[in-house]
Formats: sequence, structure tokens, C-alpha cells
Amino acid sequence: MAKITFQTVESEDKIVEVNKGHTILRAARQGKVDLRHKCGGKASCTTCKVIIEDQSGISSVSEKEVRKLGDENIAQGLRLSCQTQILQEVVVTIPEDPYKARIRALLEQQKKDDNMW
Repeated sequence: MAKITFQTVESEDKIVEVNKGHTILRAARQGKVDLRHKCGGKASCTTCKVIIEDQSGISSVSEKEVRKLGDENIAQGLRLSCQTQILQEVVVTIPEDPYKARIRALLEQQKKDDNMW
């Protein structure tokens, strides 16, 4: 068994135990963690991106990930959860949904603007 800690901007951390070799996406489904995905784990949509700072507890980068994400993003810790297998304990950050982030930024700006008057 391996532990995976999911971190998000919107909620508390969630720890899920899975069998070694399962993908991060499968662990998220198993633990009922909200992790966006569209293609069902085929590495075609790239919506299941996660950030993993310490990559010692996961599988090596696949060719599909290099093609979809690029070397620069991978060097910054970005991985596709559908392609990344868990080998031992790992901490995964789920990036904020870009649409939610934009709405949050607009609401914060509106609040600042309202406070100026």
C-alpha cells in the first residue's frame, strides 16, 4: 500500500491509501477527490494535470507526458495524473481550476474597486 496526500486550494488535504502501481487519477477516484479529467485516462485531454514537487515516489515520465506537457512543464513538477503511477508515499497538489481562478480574481478586483468608493 502507498499513501497519497492530495492538496488543493479550495479544501483541506485528503490522504488516500492505494495499492502501489495505481495511477494518481485512480487514487483520486477511489478517495472521492475532485480531480478534473475528461478522456478517462488516455492522456489525450491533459485536464488531469497535477503538481508533484518530490517525484521520488512515482513512476518516471512517460513519452505521452513529454509530448502533451513539454519538458519545461515537467521540469516544474507538472504531471498527468492518469499516466503517473504511485510507488510510495507522495504529495500531490491539484491546481485550481482556471475558470474558478479567473472568477475569484474578478470578484476580488470588484471588491477592491467597491472599497475605493
